[in-house]
Order: sequence, then structure tokens, then C-alpha cells
Amino acid sequence: MMTPFAMCNGALGTALFLSSVLTLGACDTAKTTALPARSWRMAAENAPGGVIMSGALLADKTPLLVGGQSDLGGAWLWQGGKLVDEQPPAGKLLAWVSLVADGTALVVGNGKRALWRTSNGQWTSESTVDGEELWGCLAFSQNDAWAVGDNPNPDASASPVLVHRDANGWAPATLPALSSPKIRLFKIDGHSSTDVVAVGDDGVALHWNGQAWLEEPTGTGSKLTTVRAQADGTYLAVGGQETGILLQRDKAGKWTTVHDAKTGLSGLDTFDGSIWACGDAGWLEQDSVDGKTSTELSDTLTNDSLHFVLRLPSGDALAGGGNLAAWPGKMHGTLLQWSL
Repeated sequence: MMTPFAMCNGALGTALFLSSVLTLGACDTAKTTALPARSWRMAAENAPGGVIMSGALLADKTPLLVGGQSDLGGAWLWQGGKLVDEQPPAGKLLAWVSLVADGTALVVGNGKRALWRTSNGQWTSESTVDGEELWGCLAFSQNDAWAVGDNPNPDASASPVLVHRDANGWAPATLPALSSPKIRLFKIDGHSSTDVVAVGDDGVALHWNGQAWLEEPTGTGSKLTTVRAQADGTYLAVGGQETGILLQRDKAGKWTTVHDAKTGLSGLDTFDGSIWACGDAGWLEQDSVDGKTSTELSDTLTNDSLHFVLRLPSGDALAGGGNLAAWPGKMHGTLLQWSL
């Protein structure tokens, strides 16, 4: 079994962070009054339900968070500044959540299974046919959904898994001949049913054009852990291990390096005209889209690994993870909040 620690993080260590203070201001004719600045704070520490691997906003804008222990997946709502337990069907770790326009949520994890949560909170489970370890998913509808991951091999390598769901259920997709055939695919995102990108080990990036999956050169051999579709039609991806990397894919399919980070990156989101990325040892950084500026969190709030960043409608944000290095032993969750 490939651990999530090995999947999305390098060796944990103490990181040195630079100062970052964001100040908002309001002006009148007499003086300038500084508004309170948002900053990252600990929201949930040592959460006993397990690591928090992913989050997405439900139709009512409540964050749905998923994760858990190696042998027991967990799901929570973030309400009133607290983690409120959901009751997903029992099974292994849950790794990623994707929202459909009608408010339905698709969640995947380990054990060849996919979970669906309706907009009124009802959970169901179904087999994905393939994918002992599923790390990412994307759902345009219940009859047009993707999941990516791997099957561990006896020699400690992995075989990539990409499955699609249509009206007939889940089935393996046809992969191209890969430059690195023994890899894990980690995340998938897309703009439409004819424009989807998946990323994984060894800098592998695949693009679905509605007809076939094609591999695209990324210019890096670094592991790519998360990919996010952007409003302008581009994509951003992060990854790395001892050191991190942020890449951009333009509309023509060309990948370029935006920024090299001091440690491995696992998650990202874009807001306030910039990119927030997270990773090993509680790492959080704010980057400009053009890569010209990068500001790191001034203080270490946790030594736990952070796996995702999620923007909230209020202007706040969440970043979550946990002590993934404890796998397959008892793990705890960590949640940070960007707030006033």
C-alpha cells in the first residue's frame, strides 16, 4: 500500500519562513484607516478523525472536507468554526472530493470505490472496478465523471489508473503509451467534457480532448500532485518533493515553470489575484500568477503536511492536512484558516 505521505510529501523538516503581512485600507478625506488584515490561524489541531485530504464547497457554500484514517474514511462539514461529522459509507481513506453543478458531491479514496453525496446529505457507495488507491476525481455529472490513482505493484512500483463513469457505470479508460509507465496519477481537473488534465509521478501530464488521452511534455521530472483549472482557460499544477514546483499550462497545451519552491507542494487555489500553495511541514506561500513574486508564511503554524487550499465565499480560506507520516498508524487532522 502506497502511503499518502509518500504520495504527496517529501521528508518533513523545519522550514524557514519569510514575513508576509497583507494590509487592506480604506481612505477618506481626512485620513487613511487600516482595516484588519487576514492571516493564517490554527482552526483545528490534532483532529481525531484523521487527516483532512480535500475540501469543496457544497451548493449552500458549506465546506465538505474528506480524509480519515488508512482503514476508515471520514467526512466533515465545516460549520460554525467546528468540524461536524458526516456519516459516509464505511471503507478506507477518502482522498478527494469534486462537486457537480446540481450540488451532488463525488468522493474517491482507497479500495476501488466511489461515494456520492446528494445535496440533501444522503451518501451511497459504488465500485469503480479499478483503482486500489484513488487520489483524485472530477465530476461534470453523475454520468460523466473521472477518477485517477494507481494499483500498487509487488515490487513497490505502481501502475496508473484512470477510470470514467457514464450511464453504464465505471470502466477503465484507455491510456496512451506513457513516457513513465510505472507511475501514480494523483489529481484531475477540467474546463469541460472535452478539456480535462490529469497529473502524476515523473512530471506526467495527460490531456483529454473528448476523443483520446494524450501525454504532454511538462519540462520536469518532478512529481505533480495537484492540478487546478483556471477561469481563463489555463491550468496550474504543483508538486515536487524535497523542493517544490508550480507549473502553468496555456490554452495551447504548453507547460511552463512559474515558480520553484523551497519544499514539496501538494495543493493550491487562486484568489485575490494570486496563488496560494501549500505543502510539507505546514508550508504556505502566496505567489503571483506571473511567477515574479513569492511570499512565504511568516510563522510555522504546524509541522504537519498540508494537502489542499480552499477559498471560501467570505474571503476566508482553509488549508488542511495532518500527520501523514504516521500512516498506516493513527493519524490526526490539521486545519488552518485564512481569516480576520
